[in-house]
Amino acid sequence: MKILVALDNSEYSFQALQKATAMAKLENASLTIITVYPDFLEVAEIPQKVRDVMFQQASEIMTKGKSLVEKAGITPITVIEAGPSASDNIVDYAKKNGIDLIVMGHKSKSGIERLLVGSVAGKVVAYAPCSVLVVR
Repeated sequence: MKILVALDNSEYSFQALQKATAMAKLENASLTIITVYPDFLEVAEIPQKVRDVMFQQASEIMTKGKSLVEKAGITPITVIEAGPSASDNIVDYAKKNGIDLIVMGHKSKSGIERLLVGSVAGKVVAYAPCSVLVVR
């Protein structure tokens, strides 16, 4: 079994990481951690320094997540990607790599925020090629 957990810097994603780690141990499954930082390649005005800072922040999140998983006795695969849509990156990775389960956190949005921004978890649930476990 292949488990993919989506990690950002929210408490909800770290709760999802804990759940995915426990499931990977129980099922003797491989565990991949993915984090996606924003990158709008079509917007040339974004300075490279800003892109570097976003990559550095993603790297720090990944280091923290990897450390927590390794403390549980699992060696995860780690993936850092850039893209304008985290949900697209997560779904594409799952499709290309034969992922059996995606685990991710979700913070409820309300009203206009949900309408304007949408939900990464909601989009992943809608388009994923496999089951998705949403942890709150």
